[in-house]
Amino acid sequence: MKRIIVNADDFGRTRGINAGVLEAHLAGIVTSATAMVLEPAAEEGISEAIGRAPRLALGIHFTLTGGGLPASDPARLPTLLVDGRFARYPADLPREIPAEEVARELDAQIVLFEKMAGAPPTHLDSHHHSALHPSVQPVFAQAALQLKIPARASSAAARKELRAAGVRTPDRFVEAFYREGATAANLRSILAGLAHETTELMCHPGHADEELRAGSTYARERERELALLCDPEIPLLLAREKVERVDFRDL
Repeated sequence: MKRIIVNADDFGRTRGINAGVLEAHLAGIVTSATAMVLEPAAEEGISEAIGRAPRLALGIHFTLTGGGLPASDPARLPTLLVDGRFARYPADLPREIPAEEVARELDAQIVLFEKMAGAPPTHLDSHHHSALHPSVQPVFAQAALQLKIPARASSAAARKELRAAGVRTPDRFVEAFYREGATAANLRSILAGLAHETTELMCHPGHADEELRAGSTYARERERELALLCDPEIPLLLAREKVERVDFRDL
């Protein structure tokens, strides 16, 4: 059977992203989203999703980069932080991070999510794929095991390691629908070429509100993604290809 999980990253970052993700779910093909619980629009977005889109699977977009403040006490994250804040990009992270620091911050973000949602997350992934960091991956896997939830495997090696640890993951991860790859032709090619397995397609729909334009280099492009994900021809293509839309709860 061909199955696809269409996951919208960055939920909660701004109100414009929240609105776009919900639109891409209610009027498009998005089946799940991952929330950035440290962002100002997260609590409002999660509440709105629970009320308007109860079938949307909501997970955590675990954040260790981006330059923001952590959920846990900065004094207890001396290796992970730079001047009390996260590094801007994964390449700026230390080569070795104590497992207890990663676990402390991941646990704090999970607690925040559960406080906002009133329930555990349905799945885990990570901002900027920071879960691929060798110091983060084992902690990330352990958290998924403890919560008994699936996780994103954003590389073949990560999939092998997560599954070896007992964590459920999709069979394949596709990130090609992004930046110059966010085109109608590419989306159709991806969907028409799915194999008989469960594939996760990463996406970033949203409305480019003022806050997003001021703080992100990927703003207007989100509106293009949104339009493509809501194209009424896409569900027809999935039906012709006999592709079932699912979410992480179906793994």
